[in-house]
Amino acid sequence: MQKKTIISAALAVASLAGIALAGSGKTVVVPNPTQPVAQPKVESRFSGTVQAGYKSNYDCRGIVASHSLVEGDSVIPVALDMSYSIAEKEALLFGISYDVLTSGHHLYGMDGASFHNEADIYAAYQQKDMGLKNLTATVGWNLNYGGLLGNYAKYGKDKAHSVTQEFFLNLNYDIGDHFFAGVTTSYGFQGVTGWWFQPYVGHKATLCERTDIVTTLGMSATASYFNSENWLGNANGSQAFFVKAELPTKLTENLSVVPFVSLNWLGNGSLKANKGVEDGSKPYKNFGVVAGANIVYNF
Repeated sequence: MQKKTIISAALAVASLAGIALAGSGKTVVVPNPTQPVAQPKVESRFSGTVQAGYKSNYDCRGIVASHSLVEGDSVIPVALDMSYSIAEKEALLFGISYDVLTSGHHLYGMDGASFHNEADIYAAYQQKDMGLKNLTATVGWNLNYGGLLGNYAKYGKDKAHSVTQEFFLNLNYDIGDHFFAGVTTSYGFQGVTGWWFQPYVGHKATLCERTDIVTTLGMSATASYFNSENWLGNANGSQAFFVKAELPTKLTENLSVVPFVSLNWLGNGSLKANKGVEDGSKPYKNFGVVAGANIVYNF
């Protein structure tokens, strides 16, 4: 009897609650425990790329080193680049890269003069639409060990370690119709001091659903960077001119292969170094072709 009374009371309370809610015009939806409520996707603030590949010649800012300078040609590059979004149009950038020379590490074959593998580390701040729509500004710091810049430092006037440091500013503007233009300005404050400029223009087009083609024309030039006591005899002014074509192709959603080729010509400043070598062993190639490919993973 008592059990029936309790059940009847519970049913009555439930009935009154239903009438009250019906009168309020509200609908009560009871979640089905077998169908969990979907949670909104939370996008990570971190993103980046990991890449590794091959290129046929060692080059630095458009300058292609000769076989006599580095006792070899081909290079295996690896790199990690990361971005941390701090706002809708602002990010912090970090990266490290390493170029492995596949043969000899001596300048002109001399045992007492080393041409090291090249390592680079950078950190930067980036802002999009910087005062102008489609203008991206990136300002940061770069440390270089080894490679051509490291040898400028080690065997130059100050006989320093194979390390250079610099601050840099890159301005990149998307012009429209798939064209872009920009310039990177660097100021070296350790190893070699002075200015290095790298202006460029380019175009990006879609060849098919998975493949683009990116063509870039650029140059590099220095001011107060070289002097008469530099070990390679470079002069300030134009250092190199180049045109580069890339074919980034998606293999999967996150994996791509990027074949590339660049044609490189020396500027007046670097040509002076070639003319100043008495034994005919040019440090740079007057004209050099650099070809290769990278495998790139996006995360």
